[in-house]
Parts: sequence; C-alpha cells; structure tokens
Amino acid sequence: MSDDVDYRRRGSRFRARKRAVALLFEAELRDADVVGLAEERRRMGEESQEFHDVAPYTMDIVTGVAERLDRLDSMIAEHLREWTLERLPAIDRAVLRAGAWELMFGTEDVDAAIVIDQAVLLISELSNEKSVAYVNAVLDRVAGLAEHIRAAERAVSSLEQAPASDVSEPTPDPSEASPED
Repeated sequence: MSDDVDYRRRGSRFRARKRAVALLFEAELRDADVVGLAEERRRMGEESQEFHDVAPYTMDIVTGVAERLDRLDSMIAEHLREWTLERLPAIDRAVLRAGAWELMFGTEDVDAAIVIDQAVLLISELSNEKSVAYVNAVLDRVAGLAEHIRAAERAVSSLEQAPASDVSEPTPDPSEASPED
C-alpha cells in the first residue's frame, strides 16, 4: 500500500494541488493577493532554475479559489461540525478551499474520490492527525452537492451567455399585413 501512496504523491496533479495549497496558505498568512503571489512565483520559475515553476493546474486552483472564496468559505462552514472556519488551522482552510473548489468548480474529468483522497493525503502530510477526519468528512459532504451545484452553474452560465437577439419579437398577425406585402 505504501508504494501506491508514494505513487499518488508524485503525480503532477498532486504536486499542483500541493503547490496551490502552499500558495493559498502563504497568501492568507501574509494577507496578500493569492493570484498575484502565484503570478510572481510563476515568473520567478520562468526566469531562474532555482525556483519551481507554477503549473497551469496550480494557477487554475488558485485563481478559482480567489474568485469564489466567499462561496467556498460559506459551503465549507455549512459542513463543519462543532467548528467554525475561523478556528481551523490556516493550512486546513487552504486544503479545504482547494478541495472544495475542485469538487464544485474544477474540471469534471477528475473523480471526486481522487480529489478527496489527495486532500486527505495533503492534510495528513501538512497538518495534524485530528484534521484528517473532518477534512475527509467536509469534502465528502461537498462532493455530494457538487453535481447539483455544477448543474446550477451551467444553467446560470447559459442564461448569461444567451444573446439579447434570442428574445423573439411578436409574430405579426397576417390579417394586419399591408396590401403591399
């Protein structure tokens, strides 16, 4: 089993998730803009071999969390039992935010079980043992709602993208047609 865990930890998506969590954590501690911080790190990685580049999937997570932070925090807070979001360690908030974003708004080609499993691996590596159970439980609850949320997001998006010309004009009554027609 240990080889399986090590294999999962070396995957590019796992590394991208871990980097996103690190950036979310750092931005919260420094009270900095996480997207700006990630962009700065991406540029540093391009300019120097001493720094690691920021993967596109890391940028997707960081940007997605930043754009929907209030909604993610609300969703996470609703599913916490006997805890408040503010009382959680900052690293736990970062893992929950990244995991919840992936479940609710990330690409649909990633299975929810994988997102939760890797969030649990991250939390077991970065936080304390007590965090594992509630991170798993909260993300499992969020995953249960994710399909409904995705469907609602698609519906709203399609309404917003519908051009104004799609509104049909009333059909003229043929009896009212002018004699020149």
